Amino acid sequence: MTVEPDPDALRAALERESRRLVDRVRSSTRLDAPASGLDWTAGQLVAHLCVVYRAFALAVRDDDLGPDITANLGTGNTLPEVVASTNARALAAVSFPGPREAADGLRECADELLAALDTDPDLRVARATPWYGTGVTRTVGTLAALSVSESVVHGYDLAGALRTRPWLDERSAAAAAPTVMSEMLPLLVDPACARGFTGSFEVRIRRAPRFVIRVKDGQARTVPADGGAVDCVLSLSGCDALLVGFRRRKLWQAIASGGALAFGRRPWLGLRFNTLFRLP
Repeated sequence: MTVEPDPDALRAALERESRRLVDRVRSSTRLDAPASGLDWTAGQLVAHLCVVYRAFALAVRDDDLGPDITANLGTGNTLPEVVASTNARALAAVSFPGPREAADGLRECADELLAALDTDPDLRVARATPWYGTGVTRTVGTLAALSVSESVVHGYDLAGALRTRPWLDERSAAAAAPTVMSEMLPLLVDPACARGFTGSFEVRIRRAPRFVIRVKDGQARTVPADGGAVDCVLSLSGCDALLVGFRRRKLWQAIASGGALAFGRRPWLGLRFNTLFRLP
């Protein structure tokens, strides 16, 4: 784990964000509204989060995933392909008759994950995560951080679908973003866009630990920031890091609003950073 998260901050963030999600869903009148920029409705966003919370809780506890999870695992040659396939299968299997039932299901699954984290698991222990590909593992700390990032970003999506004011909590985003980015970006390199590119980036999430990601010949690796020379330094707020990373906001928009800043000996590489990786 390149950036080890603060377990108390992550636990608090997950409780905070999941409760906001549940309250927003429970107060809605319908869940068939489309989410902007996605092929999902508000109800499908809730279903996806339920599956994430449930699968992550089982993984954190190191329990058997069971047929409900394993039957919906997707296929593909890359992590984005496997995740997209898994999401499609899971959403075909999970639905709710109305907002009240969706809110109850979301609360139940979030509580299960919170209870798993309350057992004080070792954040550095690797767990099987077959929804990212055969044989892929992630640490407990990474799963906890991912659960928060999913809650923050899909909370933003859900607010847009329901046409309510979006909430973005910098505490939650900053608690999750460094671990998520440092652990997941090397798995998401776009070989075509990164082919022939060589460069290093120091990523500084404000009020959070920093790390360095080095990209060369279509591969990336993350290392701790040790003060060594890098080509470009990216300073981002936690919320902008997640929204840009999940393609909800363009990097230039984050720079224009003050949420992101690029500097260093090759600062122009900042605008190239997000193009080197792909999402499911």
